[in-house]
Amino acid sequence: MTDKTKEKLLEELLNVQKMLEERTETQGQMIKRFQRLVANEGLFSQVIDLFPYPIAIFTPEYSLTLVNKAFEAETKTQVSAEQKDVRILPYKIDNVQLATGITRVFDGETSFFEDLKNPFAMFSGIEVSELQANRFSKAVIFPIPSDDVRITHGVIVFMP
Repeated sequence: MTDKTKEKLLEELLNVQKMLEERTETQGQMIKRFQRLVANEGLFSQVIDLFPYPIAIFTPEYSLTLVNKAFEAETKTQVSAEQKDVRILPYKIDNVQLATGITRVFDGETSFFEDLKNPFAMFSGIEVSELQANRFSKAVIFPIPSDDVRITHGVIVFMP
């Protein structure tokens, strides 16, 4: 390998590292804001409901406990806490990294995914048209702890 090739490779690696650090910082800020909202439930549910991107909040058993209006509009499915029909089905997730991220969220890990194909296919009872299937190709998955120790819920935010 020539010196120029090594320098170019090192430069590209530094650029990738900088980009990843910026994403991690952005995700961290988003999670902190989300956790602050959890403390104020009325405002929390209002902000979640009006957020323009689909959001799904789920338990360690993969049952959806809350979704926002954007999720309901995108999937044409209503989900309530009493209704246990809609769940995440890990075996229906084509992307192994996404499946791992959903599992590891309960270990306290935050994950960011790009280039997702039909991410709503992982939910039971939801049929998404081909036009809608790839509209949201990015997702952030992060944990919500109840008492800063035990993680009670995971959150998926889908983005275009």
